[in-house]
Amino acid sequence: MLYDKDIREPLFDFLEERYGKTRIIEEKQVGRSRADVILVRPSDLSGIEIKSDADTYARLKRQIKDYDQYFDYNYVAAGSRHGIHIAEHVPPW
Repeated sequence: MLYDKDIREPLFDFLEERYGKTRIIEEKQVGRSRADVILVRPSDLSGIEIKSDADTYARLKRQIKDYDQYFDYNYVAAGSRHGIHIAEHVPPW
């Protein structure tokens, strides 16, 4: 079972390796939601929601609205429990 704390550091390593010059902000209030991770790059802002194996989809609909309002790109970093079905819960854009 993957918990939030198990996902964060490998995720940050991946983002820094993939995107180079970045800033990472954790746990920032955006609208009525709290963004788990904000990736700041020179050209854009990305919101990243972490769905660990212990999470549910209960707040995801509201989070999507808030993330769409504040970020240029949105991503979900999902644990193995959600990996197969996460696409059913997020819009195609």
